[in-house]
Amino acid sequence: MTSYLFADFQREDKFNEYGELTEEAPFVYEAIPDMETIRKRINNKMEGYNEKFPSKKMNLVIFDDALKHLLRITRILLSPRGNCLLVGVGGSGK
Repeated sequence: MTSYLFADFQREDKFNEYGELTEEAPFVYEAIPDMETIRKRINNKMEGYNEKFPSKKMNLVIFDDALKHLLRITRILLSPRGNCLLVGVGGSGK
């Protein structure tokens, strides 16, 4: 069985030779080539967040199930009137 995963945050921003942002990456919903590629992208985004907000630092481990849930949640929240209810089992770490 083949499982396809999609995300809209895979493209890179474009910067000039001075490090200034020239063009923001478009949000194109496309297939993910593999889990490691998207995991690296998410870890880079988390590092950027940690640099921008050092008092609210997040040190998260992005394992496969967490990654799949994150992709589902971003798809739901970015859709028109998208909402979801997240329920966790207390003490299980999930």
